[in-house]
Amino acid sequence: MGCKILYTVEESADFILSHFDHQLHYFPRTMMTDRRRWQFIVTSKEEIIRKCEESDFIDCRINAYPEYTEFKGIVRHPPDFVFIDLDLFTFKNDVAALDKTLKRTVNKIGKLGVQPTVLWSGNGYHIYLPLDGIVLDQIDIFSKDKIPSLFQSNFGKYHDYSVSEVFLKFAKDYFTNGKADPLHHPKYGNSLIRIPDTYNSKCLNRGLSREESRVKIVQKWDGKRLPIQLLLKDFRRWIVQEEINQNKKQSKKSKSKTNSFDKFNQKSGQIEWIEKLLQTPIEDYRNYCLWAILSPYLLNVRGLSVEDTSRVLEEWLDKCDSLRKLSFSPRPKVNSTIKGNKGFNPISYPKLKDDYNVLYLLLVTKNVFQE
Repeated sequence: MGCKILYTVEESADFILSHFDHQLHYFPRTMMTDRRRWQFIVTSKEEIIRKCEESDFIDCRINAYPEYTEFKGIVRHPPDFVFIDLDLFTFKNDVAALDKTLKRTVNKIGKLGVQPTVLWSGNGYHIYLPLDGIVLDQIDIFSKDKIPSLFQSNFGKYHDYSVSEVFLKFAKDYFTNGKADPLHHPKYGNSLIRIPDTYNSKCLNRGLSREESRVKIVQKWDGKRLPIQLLLKDFRRWIVQEEINQNKKQSKKSKSKTNSFDKFNQKSGQIEWIEKLLQTPIEDYRNYCLWAILSPYLLNVRGLSVEDTSRVLEEWLDKCDSLRKLSFSPRPKVNSTIKGNKGFNPISYPKLKDDYNVLYLLLVTKNVFQE
């Protein structure tokens, strides 16, 4: 597929806004740019254009979902936009393998009678698929009461997700046969999509030209919204299997009096590779490392206070920021991460290697791990 350029930021903004089912004036969305590396609300196309210009068109992204998706704890917005990230790094920079997966993904979507938008992000492909959706949390067969293990407080795999948000994860894995970026965990609050003809800072920081770093349209959406009902049978099977897997995992834990992680913790009080990570700035996956590795390690293995944990994490993020600018404001992110990580253990080395191989390989290049 050849790449297309829209030439003006107004055309690019119009193109992205055409994917949304509601006007910004009535349903404000959040946006993020290189200049403002936190999400802020925008209410008009003119405001989007202004913010892109202020940031020299670098890292201009807008949330596919409105700022308000629930009311008094009740989900009000349907999962009406699927964001699929095919990252070149996931395919170990094998462009042929990446293109093959893109073709299979687009063909699988096409068999349902629609054509999604495909962008080249500079580091891979983004696929944007608008849906004609319904709020799944309000449907009885998807009630959390029927799949309680997945959503139980603190311990469930999706304890901080709505059922509608879990559908977004299912959809990206379903269409790509599990080959989408494993570190992309789509939720309503983080579905930030790039605006065509803006620039990707990761590419610029690698020394690529602005043209090489430009976000380009590979394929345009045909304007047809995929009815979500066409996917619900498969989603039902998938989420029931997820519930079964979660129950097996919990049962295995309860039968084991002491696992290898506990034994290691009792012996040394520290985990060597995580201690190395704390001294090693990285340019990607900082958010994931915060909540899955560093915060639970400092709080629940080393037993640091909330204040000391916050200080250590902010110092680590400061090192990371000097390597490549963060896409979020450090202190609020650290505070929210600490709040949600009390009582958890960090991800284990074997699970990181098996389930999050892209991050594992990055840490190998940083000498956190030795292969």
